[in-house]
Amino acid sequence: MVLRNIGCVLFELAIKRHLQIPTHLITGVEAMDRKAIPPGDGTWLRAPGTYVPGLIRHGSYSRAPHREFWAVFRQKQVLVVNIRDWDYVRVVLGIRDPETHVAAISSAIS
Repeated sequence: MVLRNIGCVLFELAIKRHLQIPTHLITGVEAMDRKAIPPGDGTWLRAPGTYVPGLIRHGSYSRAPHREFWAVFRQKQVLVVNIRDWDYVRVVLGIRDPETHVAAISSAIS
């Protein structure tokens, strides 16, 4: 399964243009309000990435084994993918209609 970073992304900020996540490693997926996502361990550590409160959060955050990837631009609802035994433990994407993606990914992993 390939989750593509959809939308207008500035190439200077684009650390990854696509993420290829094996479906058997996905432990959960949901659409959430961006502000409701619980902070992970060390998510204050941005390496590399860009953060402007309320505007953009894009890049890799924290260090292994708690590393997260975020690509969110002003979206209130985001797609949250939880992963085990991979480069990131959580991927958060600001995409259109995250509920539709949740349904598609959930059916792929069941």
